[in-house]
Amino acid sequence: MSDISTTDIANRTYDLSAIETATPEMLIVMLYDGALRFLQQMRSALEQQDQGSVDKWLGKLQDIFVELNTSLDMNQGEIAQNLRKLYEFYQHELILAAVEKNIDRLQPVEGFLTLFRKTWAEAAEISGTAKA
Repeated sequence: MSDISTTDIANRTYDLSAIETATPEMLIVMLYDGALRFLQQMRSALEQQDQGSVDKWLGKLQDIFVELNTSLDMNQGEIAQNLRKLYEFYQHELILAAVEKNIDRLQPVEGFLTLFRKTWAEAAEISGTAKA
C-alpha cells in the first residue's frame, strides 16, 4: 500500500499546475518561497544538531540559488551582476552556517530572501502578472 494519499496527489497536481501556468516573475517568487521554507528546515535541523538534515536542506537551498543565478539576464548590466554577487555571498553564508553549525549566520540570509521575495511579488503585481 502506498504512503501517498489522495490529498497528497491532489496537492502535487495543484502545485504542478501553478508552476506550469505561472509567469516568469511569479516563478521567481515561488523560488524565494521555497528558499524561505527550506531555510526554516535548515534552522530546525541545526537546532536539533541533525547534520544529515542540515546537509539535505543546504543542498535544496543551493539548488534554488543556482536556479536564481541561472534566471539572471546578464545583459541587464550592473543590476544582474550585483544580484549574482549577492546570491553567491548568501550561498557562502549558508555553507558557513552548516560547517560552523552557527544558526546566527542564517538570519541575514533570511532577511535577504524575505526582502527580495517581497520585492519580486510587488513587481509582479505592479506589472499585472500576479495571480489573484
